Amino acid sequence: MSLIAEFSIVSPLMREAEAVPEMVFHTEDIHMTQAGEAKHVFWTSGDDFDTFESALQANPTTKEYACLTELDDRRLYRVTYPEDAVQELLYPKAAEYDMVYLDITTTHEESHFRARIPTLEALKAYREACQEEGIPFQLHRLYQEQPDDPAERFELTPAQYEVLVQAHERGYFNQPRCVTLEELAEEVEVTSSALGRRLRRALNTLVEQTVRSDTDGITDQSPSERDAT
Repeated sequence: MSLIAEFSIVSPLMREAEAVPEMVFHTEDIHMTQAGEAKHVFWTSGDDFDTFESALQANPTTKEYACLTELDDRRLYRVTYPEDAVQELLYPKAAEYDMVYLDITTTHEESHFRARIPTLEALKAYREACQEEGIPFQLHRLYQEQPDDPAERFELTPAQYEVLVQAHERGYFNQPRCVTLEELAEEVEVTSSALGRRLRRALNTLVEQTVRSDTDGITDQSPSERDAT
């Protein structure tokens, strides 16, 4: 399972942000062209667009820019960086180590990244690349990416997830209970003893994956095989 890293750097990608400290920038896309140039598409929120565009024009690393969309308080820009400026952007390094930028928010102080990384070694290599360029790097959070399926996220078998949901919906955990274990067992067509075991295993797994999970969100424990009953 991939890791998610949240970190901040003083990014050379948006030097123009220093000219407009009240504005905020949200990256929509960064990609390389076949010519070796980089295209950065981002939303700009605020009300000092003229100053921002003047800063874009004055930046020697800007080859060209275009305003793609104008709304009341934000605009969508596309900025193209020439090949000789691409290395400063750190994007090639991220691509080299199979890092994927999920979200980038930039202010005049720093850029906050949320990125998917394949290994800790990839993140260390990226951090070292920042240090070589003299770019401050600060890691805020590192955690495992969670699957969309709740059963998979908490390492429940489909049968365990189903019995937890049904027990909750039928009021088995209410006080007093709205349904008995025997009634639930009849509904899912198993014996009450089998359903009781399944429910206990499901609750035990849920506690292990939530209450007793590591505080930093990373666990070295590989998912164990669980009884389908």
